[in-house]
Amino acid sequence: MTTRGVALALDGITHRFGHTVAVDGVSLRVEPGEIVALLGPSGCGKTTLLRIVAGLLRQSGGHVAVGGGIVDALPPNERGAGIVFQNYALFPHMTVEANVGYGLRARGTPRKDIAETVRRMLALVRMDGFARRLPRQLSGGQQQRVALARTLAVSPRVLLLDEPFGALDKNLRLDMQIEVKRLQRELDITTIMVTHDQEEALSLADRVAVMSHGRVEQFARPDEIYDRPASLFVATFVGTASLLRGTLAEGVTLECAAGRLPLGSVGAPSARAVVLAVRPEHLRFVDPASAGLDAKIELVLPLGPLVVYDVVLSDGTTLKVTTSRGAGVTPHAPGDAVRVALVPGAPASVFAE
Repeated sequence: MTTRGVALALDGITHRFGHTVAVDGVSLRVEPGEIVALLGPSGCGKTTLLRIVAGLLRQSGGHVAVGGGIVDALPPNERGAGIVFQNYALFPHMTVEANVGYGLRARGTPRKDIAETVRRMLALVRMDGFARRLPRQLSGGQQQRVALARTLAVSPRVLLLDEPFGALDKNLRLDMQIEVKRLQRELDITTIMVTHDQEEALSLADRVAVMSHGRVEQFARPDEIYDRPASLFVATFVGTASLLRGTLAEGVTLECAAGRLPLGSVGAPSARAVVLAVRPEHLRFVDPASAGLDAKIELVLPLGPLVVYDVVLSDGTTLKVTTSRGAGVTPHAPGDAVRVALVPGAPASVFAE
């Protein structure tokens, strides 16, 4: 079975609960066969947006188009979108094969075709041999596979995943992330996934839409989201970032209470008062004669091949610095005086204060 991807377009989608705006003018285009993650904190509107695409909610304004055709007036079962919920929503009294074939039976598909499709779907999600079991006899990961098989059995043009790994433990979650990625690529199916887990979004998605207060702050590839955040919210929500406040001198040096930090070439904002957001791996320790900021080591956190240092500048600002362990790397201990600078060529994200 191969489901050819179709384009999905959201044009100015707005949804209101009384006077509260849950989604505010969101416009996105998902390319055929692409997997897009809607990433953001609880209450930012990502699940509301997914339910609007599925037809489970009706937007206050804007249009949803699947494969070039506007589907606003269509009921959920005619939109070509299949959704997998966080709790899997399996029928507890039905066997695995009955759950997978449910949508086909509702469509009036012949019994022989249902049996063949169910067999293929269970093989696709690697659940052969579980057809006669009930959901309560399955693990969380197995239930999720059944939920995926049931959704894929009706050949949706768009696959919608609502926090699909939230109920799984860490090790099983990684296994299922790999499995979903495999299925999505094998079927070439256009997919939107809702998650609040940034690692999940950055590892699985072709592009990520970072949402806050019903709006999309940035829609880009994972590497762009991480290295070139479009706003201070994106810089602090995605990954770890230390913040330094100060002013820009000649657009290439940050002047702050703790000293002067050369930034290299940056896209300087028009405002002079700025905030620098910097990743721990983009900072390094330099010798006392080099340009940088004086600091003191507060804490040392060994993390496998890496060491995370929590350092305090002279003005009390804290920074996190990540270095590798091993030969040629000078270790530091709490209380050590150090000088901190940017790694040459590291991206510097500067925003107006």
